[in-house]
Amino acid sequence: MFVVHFLLLLVPLVLFHELGHFLVARWMGVRVLSFSIGFGPVVAAWTKDGTEYAIRALPLGGFVRMLGDDPTGGDDDGPPPPDSFAAKPVWRRSLIVAAGPIANLLLPIAILFGGSMISDGQVVSSRIGTVLPGGPADQAGLRSGDRVLSIDDEPTPTFMDLRRVVTARPGKRVTAVVERDGKKETLWLEPEARRDMRLPEIGVIDTVGRIQVLPDGQAAIVQVRPDGPAFAAGLRSGERIIEVDGKATRRSWELQAALIAAKGRDVTLRVAPPRHDAPLDEAAIKAHDGELHDLAAARDVRLRAAPMMELGLEPAQRVVGYLEADSPAVSAGLRVGDEVLAIDGDPVGSFLTVHERLRKRFDDARADDAARGLEGDELLAHIRAGLGDPYTLTIRRADGGAARELQVPLTVAVVLDATGRPKLRFGAGPMQRYEAPELIDNPAPLVYAAHQTADEMQEALRVTLLTVAGLFRGHVPVKEVGGPIFMAQLASRTADLGWGYFFKLMVWLSVNLAILNLLPIPIADGGHLFFLAIEAVRREPVSLRTRMVAAYVGMTFLGLLFVVVMKNDVQRLIATFAN
Repeated sequence: MFVVHFLLLLVPLVLFHELGHFLVARWMGVRVLSFSIGFGPVVAAWTKDGTEYAIRALPLGGFVRMLGDDPTGGDDDGPPPPDSFAAKPVWRRSLIVAAGPIANLLLPIAILFGGSMISDGQVVSSRIGTVLPGGPADQAGLRSGDRVLSIDDEPTPTFMDLRRVVTARPGKRVTAVVERDGKKETLWLEPEARRDMRLPEIGVIDTVGRIQVLPDGQAAIVQVRPDGPAFAAGLRSGERIIEVDGKATRRSWELQAALIAAKGRDVTLRVAPPRHDAPLDEAAIKAHDGELHDLAAARDVRLRAAPMMELGLEPAQRVVGYLEADSPAVSAGLRVGDEVLAIDGDPVGSFLTVHERLRKRFDDARADDAARGLEGDELLAHIRAGLGDPYTLTIRRADGGAARELQVPLTVAVVLDATGRPKLRFGAGPMQRYEAPELIDNPAPLVYAAHQTADEMQEALRVTLLTVAGLFRGHVPVKEVGGPIFMAQLASRTADLGWGYFFKLMVWLSVNLAILNLLPIPIADGGHLFFLAIEAVRREPVSLRTRMVAAYVGMTFLGLLFVVVMKNDVQRLIATFAN
């Protein structure tokens, strides 16, 4: 299957590229002598309308051979035939040459748009499942269960629309129209400006707007104030309330509704304690159904019902739910069920804030210009130096019938992941679990698909261009470049994850192929376009000698590049087998 996945990935990229050249050449009246997929010995061939169609043994590329398009061909054999490439005006030849890269840009657009039209029949609605404490949405009065109808008069029927509109407005005050309990309300929101560190090594660092909301609804897991009635009744932070008087309460808002409905009378809560053996990877992968509680050990708690805040209850957004063995969090003395109250004296409202605060120094060090081009131990040393002194965590821990606040020092770790990129290691995650968000029928499939396609294409083009620039400027190590073996590995891995990942890889590789082909490298499409631009300015073709020298230089460059990428691929294979 390894080879099959590789062929399924590469052949469509090559086919679309060469088909672009072929179709535009025929459209421009140029005779096409040969259309080949692959290089080397011919596996199968047939001739139709004067064109030989061939499939060759090495599927690492392809070519379209047209009458009069040999860059080393002579100029002095008389006027070229009218149906030859050389006889056509510069603008027609330019279209033919550019058609290959353009086809490689049209392919991902078709994949993204078509994929969205097929798979996005149902989408996540703009109903807010969770409002994170202390964030812009919380400060503006947005509540879990609200449906955001519009931002600044721009409709937001889906959560993607909401995120897109908010992302584009960092630090800008906006009006939000929300639906709450069947009525419309208008709120003022000011999305906070956040730094989005996606690929800092090549400069992909954005400032985006965030309002701190999630579409996923919080499970009925609580953090308990020690001065409230719930603590006195025996509830502790991190426990999950699974029933109120025998009625299931999967979500936090269901718990709140049940407590309000029973206000003033005694109720029995069925409470499940936290597990202390839940592995980090299980909790991270099973975002919605990963159970961190021992349901079999559930017990009953009796108390007088009232709204959650009056009982000293709130969603467990800053309670430690799992710990990674031998991690910085364990070394700092954190335990499952602890509440993280503050970092360096600054209060935190959720585990999201915890991770953001811990990443701040790490992100600063990664974004530093001095980190550009560094790799391995040098990069780790630079980032570790930028982390500075240990953090001070203020935590609340319940011991028996009392709760106490502790201050513990935390030194986070920086390690290299499997791809050789630095990552921050803390080793603790939240107790809070989330239920799946609300899905609705896609109200505008064409518009939704267009937005998805535009966003993905913009990201792919930007990352590819910055990566190429980073390679030439020395900010991206040459060892990051991969060749056919690496592509085959990626194809096999993504196919195992699902066809959605496979086609996303095809999208990104197609964009990469388009950009690389447009670089002004002799014998590549970009090199041909460069010479055609010179011809358009000078009103005469570039000399035969210059074209021949350029062709040899281009072949030498591509040969050296092939050696480098194959060396990288072999080293990756050796490292894979060694591990």
